[in-house]
Amino acid sequence: MKILNDFQCVKGHKEEYFVDAGTLVVQCRHCSNDATKLLSTPRIALDGTSGDFPTASDAWVNRRNSHIAWERKSGRSEEWK
Repeated sequence: MKILNDFQCVKGHKEEYFVDAGTLVVQCRHCSNDATKLLSTPRIALDGTSGDFPTASDAWVNRRNSHIAWERKSGRSEEWK
């Protein structure tokens, strides 16, 4: 399976490549030097509705309350009744 990964060569060129999951080195498109795979930070989202993550839960409650207030102010809350 091919995945999208970031690679950087010794000259500092950064590029994205579709490669097999185990690929660690590719040839740089700009200078033909070896480009090594960069570690990427994974995207995560904590479940704010379960209560397992208090700060995520607080953020969810705040967003929900703000949205409810906006709906009431704009009159959109009547559409859902």
